[in-house]
Amino acid sequence: MTVTDKSYKDLSDKAYWLDPKHKEYAPTLKEGSYRKFGDTKYKILKTENNSENGMQAMAVAPVDKNGKVDTTEVVIAYAGTNFSDAQDRNTDLETVIKGEEKLDQNPLNPFKNTEVDGQAITAREFAAQVKKDYSNSKITTTGHSLGEYLALMVAAENEWRNVGFNGPDPSNILSEEAKKWIKENPGMLTNYRNRADVIGNFGGDGTGAEIKVSMEMGTHLNPIDYHQLSNWTFDKDGKLKIPNNEYNQEAIVQQAERYAMTEYIAKLYDLEIMQKKFQASGGGISTNEQIYLDDSRALAVVETAVAEFKAVTAHVIKVYQDGMDKVEKIWKKTLQEARQMGDMLTESEILAELESVGCTEKKLVIELCETYQKKINKVKKMSTKFDDLANEIKQSIEALKQKDHELAQQLG
Repeated sequence: MTVTDKSYKDLSDKAYWLDPKHKEYAPTLKEGSYRKFGDTKYKILKTENNSENGMQAMAVAPVDKNGKVDTTEVVIAYAGTNFSDAQDRNTDLETVIKGEEKLDQNPLNPFKNTEVDGQAITAREFAAQVKKDYSNSKITTTGHSLGEYLALMVAAENEWRNVGFNGPDPSNILSEEAKKWIKENPGMLTNYRNRADVIGNFGGDGTGAEIKVSMEMGTHLNPIDYHQLSNWTFDKDGKLKIPNNEYNQEAIVQQAERYAMTEYIAKLYDLEIMQKKFQASGGGISTNEQIYLDDSRALAVVETAVAEFKAVTAHVIKVYQDGMDKVEKIWKKTLQEARQMGDMLTESEILAELESVGCTEKKLVIELCETYQKKINKVKKMSTKFDDLANEIKQSIEALKQKDHELAQQLG
C-alpha cells in the first residue's frame, strides 16, 4: 500500500504517546503489538524510548484486511518536542539551534556537566537497526516538530522518502553526502509548514523539503497554536488539503510534484521486486527480460516527467489565461473611463484620442493575447511530446510481451 499524508500525520501524532512524560502516554505501544492509527491497522515492529536523551520512535508496517503484515513498506515515526520534558528542550537548544549532537545533561551547571548522545545520534542508530532488520523493505520517515527534524535528517542520510509536518530544517547537522543526495533527488523530502509557524520554520529550507502553506488562521493566536499538528486537514483520499488562495499557488504545484515523485518511487520499487522474481525463476535474466525492465524504468521516468510537467504547466497556463482576462478588463475599463470623460466625442473620436497616446486595443489586448496564446500552445505541444514518448515505450513493451509468451506469463 501507499502511505497517505493523513497516515503520516496519524503516525506522527501517536509517536508522542511513547513518552512516559506525555499526557497521552500509552504503555501498550510495544514491539509486536497491533494498533489502529487513524484508518489503518499496523504492527509495531520496533520502538525506542531513550531515557538519557528523551528520543522516542517507532517503526511500523501496515496490516492488510486478511491480517497479514505487509513489511514491503515500513514507516519510522519520530516523536516531537514534549515541552514539559527537559531532555526534549535541551535537544531543541543543543541540536536544532546550535547544531551540536552531544547534549549536556545539565546545561545550567557548566562545572558538573556530563555529555550524552543527543537525539540525532540515537535517531540514526534506531534507523540503522530497522534498515538491517528489514533490508528488503521500502522505508520512509515521518514526524512532527522535533520529530520531523529527526525524520528529515534520517531520510536524507539513508536516501529515503519523508513526509512530515512543522519541522525545523536539519541542514546544520547533515553530512556532505546527504546534502549531495538532496540536490540530486529533489522531491524526496516533504516538510509541510504553516506560514505563520515561527517554531517549525526555524533553520530556513536547506533541504528543499518545505511546502509552506498559508493556513488562514488569523494573526492574533498564541505562537504555539500555529505549530499544532492538529491544524492540518485531509480529503477523503488522505491527501493534505491546501487552501486555494493566492499565496498557496506555489504550494499546490509543489504538492503535485511530490505526488508524482511518490508514484515514480513506487514504480521503481515494483520493478526491483520483478527483477528479483526474474532472477529467482531461472538463475539469471534473459535478454527480453532485461529489455522489459529497461523499457519499464524508462516508462516510469517519462510518466513521472509527464506528471511533474503537467502539474507545473497547469499553473503556468492559468497564469497566462488570467493575464489575458486581465488585459481585456483593463481595455474595457479604459474605454469606459474615456467615454465618461469625453461624453461630447463620438466613439471614433474617442478611439483616435486613445491611439494618439499609444493606447489601442491591438496593442493592449490583441498583441498581448496572441503572445500569451503562443506560450500556451508551446506548453501544450511539449506535453504532447511527453505523451507520445510514453506511448512509444508502452507499445514497445506490449510488442515484447507478444513476442515472448514466457515473459508474458511471468508478468501476469
